[in-house]
Parts: sequence; structure tokens; C-alpha cells
Amino acid sequence: MNHPAHGAALLRGLRQARKRTQSDLGHASGISVRTIRGLERGEIHRPQVTTLQQLALALTLSPQEQAEFMHAWATPDQAGFDRLLVDPTLSEMEQIDAMTRSALGAYRVISQNWHTSVGADRRMSTTRCQIALEAVEDGLERVFNVQNGDEHTTASRLEFVPLRGSRLFGRWDFEDSNVTVFGVALPRRLAKGQFHSYEYEVISHPDDDGTLGYSDGFIWGAPHTTRSLVVSVEFAVAPTTLRRVQKAPGMDFEFLDEVPLDDDRQAVLVLEDADPGAYGFTWTW
Repeated sequence: MNHPAHGAALLRGLRQARKRTQSDLGHASGISVRTIRGLERGEIHRPQVTTLQQLALALTLSPQEQAEFMHAWATPDQAGFDRLLVDPTLSEMEQIDAMTRSALGAYRVISQNWHTSVGADRRMSTTRCQIALEAVEDGLERVFNVQNGDEHTTASRLEFVPLRGSRLFGRWDFEDSNVTVFGVALPRRLAKGQFHSYEYEVISHPDDDGTLGYSDGFIWGAPHTTRSLVVSVEFAVAPTTLRRVQKAPGMDFEFLDEVPLDDDRQAVLVLEDADPGAYGFTWTW
């Protein structure tokens, strides 16, 4: 069973194996020495995911080491957790963290392919995702998909449609934070080292007043390195500008080069060994 003490010992061991002081690691990761000290002493039980991501990158961990490092900070699952209410005294983001932390690093993504379509009405309606993963611990049987809304999209109006290799076992809407968490159950329990692939769609429905906001970007994010990542967007009508965008853990978005559309009015981003972070496109009409 994982416990914060395991995460503390693993962080300390990884740092020492690389002959890095806490000060060195703090400088390389952008995490304060005080926080690193608190993590290694086991005084911080639930560090933010972005903190763990920044430390993993600074320690130059392999994809497998990253997954195991993240999982070391997971909290044990609770029996019947999907039927329990998260502590209402917590903020919504703390509730989301508490809900998803049991699966933190329990698997690593081998490949992920996201494709979305933007219609002639300039609205994004359907996004299809194909995922292949490897279990990092014995007994992996479910994962969580966290969908964020924005000024144009209400997360609670999103629909999760399993297509292959999974089923939806629950959803939780956090309307103040405009976030919805989908619980995704795998068809069988995976032993450590076993692989599985599944596919699903996320469909955007109009809000209660019948409106569906204009789309102006599509971003995918990962908690740890992904061996293969494909993000593609297809437009019924070409936007005025289209740029590539990315965001490292704990950092602001970077707006990169403009991207041309191919003959099918599609933009495609293909990455190998993509580090933790967010990747995709943003556009204007």
C-alpha cells in the first residue's frame, strides 16, 4: 500500500542517487527548498501534482520512474469510494484532488491520440481519444478523466461516450470550478506491467439556454511523459490564425509558431516522449 512516507523516501533516494542537494534540486525545479525538505521529511502528505511533475522533470526521471514516483504519492483507495461524497468542507479543487489521487501514477500512458472537429458554426462538438497504457501497480481497474471547461464550454454539459475497452462508472460535476470528472472502468483488472487500450468520445452539448460557445483552442495535458502523443484539429472553415501552444507544469502557456492547415483543413501535432504538460493549438476567427 502506498503512503506519503514511501514518496518521501523515494524522493530523497532519487535526489541522492543523482548527487543533488536540496538546494540544487530547488533551483532546477523551481520548487522551494522548504517544500522539498517538507516532502522528504513526510510533513507534506498531498503535494500538488504540478509540484511532483516539476521535481520529476528536474530529476530527469525515465517515463517508468516518473509513473512510479507519482504513484508513490497516491493515497490508498477507499472501499466504495465512487458512492461516497467527498468532504464538502474542502474546496472543489481539493475535492477533485482527493477523488483522483488514488489513481495518481497507477499507470503510464504509452500512446494517446486526440482528434477534435470544429464545425462551420465555429463550435467544437466532438473529441475522440484513443489511449494505450501500462499498469504500474497490480490491480489497476479504473482511471479518471478530468475535463475542464472554459469561458465557451460548460463542463457539466459534456457527455462521455465509451467506444471500446472501457465503461463509465460515474461522473462528478464541479460547477463553480467548471470541471467534470469522469470515472472510467477498464474491462479487466491489470497486473503490473500489463497493457490495455481503450477509446472514447467527449461530446459538447449546448447550455440550457441553447447556446454553445465559439471554440478557440484545444489542449491536451499529461501527468507524466507519454511515449507517443498526437493532437489533431479538423476545421469545417479555416480560422484566421492558428498557433501551436504548450504549457510546462507550473508555468504559463507558451504561444509558439503559426501552423498551416493541410488540404483537409486539419492541423496535426505529433510528439515522441512528450514531457508532462499541456500541448495543442489555439486559434482566432
